[in-house]
Amino acid sequence: MGKYEKLIKRIFEGKLDITPDEAVNILNRLDFKSTSISGSHRTFRKPNRQSVTIIITQNPLKPYLMEKLQDILKQEGYHNE
Repeated sequence: MGKYEKLIKRIFEGKLDITPDEAVNILNRLDFKSTSISGSHRTFRKPNRQSVTIIITQNPLKPYLMEKLQDILKQEGYHNE
């Protein structure tokens, strides 16, 4: 299992140690584009998908952002194994 797959597994397990950089890497890998930068906030968008705003200085991510990442991964065809 590669680093990317391990990260996805940690997100689905609800681990509360996911960093903003890891979240950004996942979103970039899923072809989300950074459309807005406002201070420490980065908004990522992809056509026909919900947008997500990552707070770069918030380490680790808050639980509500973890849930949003889980929803995005499910929309992209990943599932909790």
